[in-house]
Amino acid sequence: MSNRLSAVFSVLVLVFLFSCKPAYKEGPVTIGSLLDEMVSLKRLTFLPEPGYRTIQFSSYDRRSQSPSDSGWFANEDGFGGEPLPGFEEVIKEPDSTGIGEYLICDIQSPGVIQRLWTASITGSIRFFLDDADKPVYEGAASEFFWNPLNKLAGITDSAKYAETFRQFDATYLPVPFASRCRIEWIGNIREPHFYHVGVRVYKTGVKVEPFSAANFSKYVKKLDEVNSILVNPEDLNPAENEEVKKADLVMEPNAEHELFKLKGSEAIVYFKVKVKAEKFETALRQTVLTIYFDDKAVPQVQAPLGDFFGAAPGLNPFKSLPFSVMADSSFICRFVMPFKTTALFRIENHSSEEIILSSVVRTVPYEWQERKSMYFMARWKISHGLTAHNSESQIEDIPYLKAVGTGRLVGAAAYLYNPAGAPTSWGNWWGEGDEKIFVDRDTFPSFFGTGSEDYFNYSWSSPKIFSNPYCGQPRNDGPNNRGYVANFRWHIADDITFYERLDFYMELRHHDIVPDFSYGRIVYFYALPSLTDDYKEIESDDIRNIPYYKWSPKAYLGCAGYRFIQAEKLVVESENIDREKGNLWSEEVILTWKPKMKKEKLKFVIRSDESREKTRIGFTMAHTPSGATLTFLMNGKPVKFDNKELLDLSFPYRTVLDNHFSELLDLKKGDNELLIGITDADGSQSAQIDFVWLRF
Repeated sequence: MSNRLSAVFSVLVLVFLFSCKPAYKEGPVTIGSLLDEMVSLKRLTFLPEPGYRTIQFSSYDRRSQSPSDSGWFANEDGFGGEPLPGFEEVIKEPDSTGIGEYLICDIQSPGVIQRLWTASITGSIRFFLDDADKPVYEGAASEFFWNPLNKLAGITDSAKYAETFRQFDATYLPVPFASRCRIEWIGNIREPHFYHVGVRVYKTGVKVEPFSAANFSKYVKKLDEVNSILVNPEDLNPAENEEVKKADLVMEPNAEHELFKLKGSEAIVYFKVKVKAEKFETALRQTVLTIYFDDKAVPQVQAPLGDFFGAAPGLNPFKSLPFSVMADSSFICRFVMPFKTTALFRIENHSSEEIILSSVVRTVPYEWQERKSMYFMARWKISHGLTAHNSESQIEDIPYLKAVGTGRLVGAAAYLYNPAGAPTSWGNWWGEGDEKIFVDRDTFPSFFGTGSEDYFNYSWSSPKIFSNPYCGQPRNDGPNNRGYVANFRWHIADDITFYERLDFYMELRHHDIVPDFSYGRIVYFYALPSLTDDYKEIESDDIRNIPYYKWSPKAYLGCAGYRFIQAEKLVVESENIDREKGNLWSEEVILTWKPKMKKEKLKFVIRSDESREKTRIGFTMAHTPSGATLTFLMNGKPVKFDNKELLDLSFPYRTVLDNHFSELLDLKKGDNELLIGITDADGSQSAQIDFVWLRF
């Protein structure tokens, strides 16, 4: 057993098994009970019974040993060819073909695999459970990580669960084991082998239903029920004894109001706010929500209103299990918030404009249990004026939460302003840094990750706007990863319990050196009343006006060698062209074309000082709700962009900048004419072009 694994289990024995005092329930942990936990939000309000500890095995760079060592920010964590193998141990050294055998984990206690993640992994997996001599699974590693519902559970129609059990590059499928879980990787250490394995470990003696495809087949109906709720969280059935309370407010600038004051032993199961404001981003950041339970001197929740709901700044629609943001500016929280005697919701408008709120809470009776029931808590922080770095000597760990006491972590979100100049991910990526989560008496993190986006369940610095039940990226201005970005991840099935303390950090490691970087974050957790943490009251400078610094594209890393020319400098004047100003655009100007007839064309002239073969042209364009579908002609011949004959610029709800590239082109010496058309031009659709990429 490796030193790290030994340390994990010694802490497990010393702290978790004996220092906490939950009353263990009789009866086994079953596949069915674990599936229920995937959508049970009320269970998070209690200390778990039976208790457990959550740990993560990953391909983090093994040169990272201690915060005091030079390798703490080392970043070779699964690409292949690392200085040290990214595994718990080497089982068999590589043979003449480069194939070796490596240990991912060997857990000798009852437990559950809750989460699997990979960005890319070659080779194969041998997976052993309990006392079986033969592996439960032996086959392609990628199938093990990305398709366990089929490969482990034997669900042949796994496609219908595609949105829920695989969430971007992470899969959530409870795989329980009664006494042991061993995972081995067989492959070439020089090839990609990124991995996370998230595991819940129980006390020895807790009864756990062994996993098998046959056992899993008994719970297909339960699987369908859970899938339905994850796809449609609004269908969570209201309790028969729910009480609904409403509050409407018109908030003047710099006003403070009581939104709700509730009495009794209850739990809030639904909180919704609909917001009306002229400047949405500013209003949502400068309106602060504060919640006090049971008249505590320090609030359990304090955050800017928009940030509290998981997507900021501004209105960024998404759907997930505990939070949803609707396009009509309704913000919904489904986390359960219990209290013994009182709950007080206060709203402070720090902006200079009027804000109108329509609010609803739904409550149910709740029996508060001393030393078992926990408060819902949310802690928001922001660091303005940072300089993001790419050098290990300048990288820092950004604190998300420091807490002393007992509770469980149930989610986190990051709200970044990344004013990088490069318009490509390889150049403007902000999230090379890893999560580091210390639990209880850890001397090394129980969670040491492989990249910020990996923690948030995606990979390869994807700029895609997406949301799933447990994770999402509801805002990413672009091009690629620059501008404002919002990421979230909810720990619902894979909550992280702690009994003495929890320290949560995320490295800030960039591809470039970027000043004026802002890093906002919020952590959601439940805690016994005695917990203390690094709460600091929100100050006016924290919620300053949203900045957008003027920028110009920078030829760096992934776009090195390109010249960038503002679109308005290459276009030939024609009708229905406007030069629209805005803070998202390069040089704060974007060319907007809104033709009224299909026959109209937007003409660009690209001059080459000699004939050139096999070159590409790029456009950075805005995708908007009114974005048009475009066609392209170069010197009279149709041209594909992104390997498509038609380029669709529509995008629901918001505006995103993205890069698009032509197929290989032959340019003649002198003027080359590029004509852009719109398939169904009627004056309602537009093409917005920020700048052009040329490489000659």
